[in-house]
Amino acid sequence: MSGEVVALVLTGGRSSRMGRDKATLVPGDGDPRPLAQRVLDALDGAVARAVLVGGYGADPPPGVSVVSDTNAFAGPLAALAGALAGLPAGSLAVVAGCDMPRVVPALVEHMVRRARDHPDALCVVCATDRGVEPLPSVWRPSAAALLAAALRRGASALRDGVAALPHVVVAAEEWRQHDPDGASFVNWNAPGDIGKM
Repeated sequence: MSGEVVALVLTGGRSSRMGRDKATLVPGDGDPRPLAQRVLDALDGAVARAVLVGGYGADPPPGVSVVSDTNAFAGPLAALAGALAGLPAGSLAVVAGCDMPRVVPALVEHMVRRARDHPDALCVVCATDRGVEPLPSVWRPSAAALLAAALRRGASALRDGVAALPHVVVAAEEWRQHDPDGASFVNWNAPGDIGKM
């Protein structure tokens, strides 16, 4: 549907550093929800529907679609390009990793507003002292063709995809109004990351 906001939660990859599938992992931190469910719950109020991109190792949550990577283990940029190509023109995609359980809904909603304020931008990202943070981010489906072209040129990282197209960068002084601690950019890649704020 044109104008809708869709969550694309990236669940692919080998999860080699975690040692098991991250999307379905219940980390044992007192919260019974798997990691992917925590991300879905955080994004729920900001989106009309959600898609798990890259598969899901168990029964998916009710009402959530699952799409496989068009090229398994080709990386998040390829997964994103394929998922965006399947969205209706005029929609927006909020993209996050399944290992980002601290995503702050208010920041996501602000990034969606920034995307609507800048219709010529194909992506909205935040910047931290590490540089551009490719996740969470907001994308237009029309970015898919440019991302596919970047992949053909050898790009593999999400940052490469951002750099290949017109984008808006949300500076720290702006995003901290919604997420003072930068919790949205924390990911749990390895067992030692569990509980990290």
